[in-house]
Amino acid sequence: MKLNWDDMRFFLILCRSQSFVAAGAELKVTHSTVARRLTTLESSLQTQLFLRTEKGCRLTPAGERLLPYAERLETTILRLEEDISGKNNQLAGTIRIGAPDGYGNCFLAPRLGAFQGAHPALEVELIAVPMYYSLAKREIDILITVRKPTEGHVVVRRLSNYRFGLFATKTYLDQSPPVTCKDDLRGHRMISYIDELLYDQDLNFINEFYPGGRAQFRSSTLVGQKYAILADNGIGVIPYFMAHGEPTLVPVLPDLYAERVFWLQVNPDSRQLARVRATIDFIVNEMEVNRPLFMEIDSPSG
Repeated sequence: MKLNWDDMRFFLILCRSQSFVAAGAELKVTHSTVARRLTTLESSLQTQLFLRTEKGCRLTPAGERLLPYAERLETTILRLEEDISGKNNQLAGTIRIGAPDGYGNCFLAPRLGAFQGAHPALEVELIAVPMYYSLAKREIDILITVRKPTEGHVVVRRLSNYRFGLFATKTYLDQSPPVTCKDDLRGHRMISYIDELLYDQDLNFINEFYPGGRAQFRSSTLVGQKYAILADNGIGVIPYFMAHGEPTLVPVLPDLYAERVFWLQVNPDSRQLARVRATIDFIVNEMEVNRPLFMEIDSPSG
C-alpha cells in the first residue's frame, strides 16, 4: 500500500465540503480532478471511502475510520511546515479568524495590521458573522462567539464581558420627543436586527430595552445598525466599544445596559501551531489593554 499525502488532503477537503464541486473550488482544481484523486486513494486502500448521493458525498464506515488519522496527519504536516520552512523562525502561513461582525469589523480589523506588521510573512483572514464555519472541520482557526459552547472538542477561553446601550445622534434627539424612560421609546424610530436572520438569539437584546416593540429599521449586522444610527435615522442598541470615538453619538437612558461575554474557541490541534498561539495571545492582550472600551460609555471629551 502506497499512500500520497496530497490524496489525503483531497480526502479531507471533500469530507468538509461534502461535494466534488465545492472541494474543487476550494482546492482550485476541477471536480473531476477531485474525483480522480479520491479514486486513487480508494485504490491504494482497497476500500470505498464515500457514498455518492444526489445530495453530495457521505462517508462510508471505512471513511469514518480514516478521518481521524487524516486529521492527525494534517496537523503533523502543518507543524512540520511551520517549524522547518519559516525564515528565521518568523510566523508564516494563513490564520483565519471568525468573529461577530461588530467585534470583527470595528475592534479586531483596525488592530490586526499592527500584528501583521510584527509578522510580515503572516496572512490574516477575518470572517464576520462566521456561523457557517466549523472549528472541528478546520474551516477556521480561531472562533469568537457570544455564547459559550456546550459541546464539541474545542478549547474555550473567556475573553471579556462587554456592554450594550441605547444610542442616537444629537441631531436626531434634538428633533424628536424627549426620552426619560423606556415607555418614551414607543414614540421613536428604533433600529435593530432582522429577527429571522439573527444568527444567535443571545444578541436579541432590544427586548431588554424596548419590550414588545418593533424596530422600524432592521439590519442583519451591527455595522449596518451603527451607520443607520449615525445617519440620524433613530435609536439603536450597539456595544459601547462601537460607540467610542463617534462624537455625534449620544447615550440614551445611559443607566440602562445589557451585558454579554465574548468567548474564544480553538481546535486543540490547531492550538499547537505557533501562528495560532501568537494570534490568540495578541487578541487576549488587546482585550486587556482596551477593557474600558467594552465596559464604559465614552466621555463627552473622548
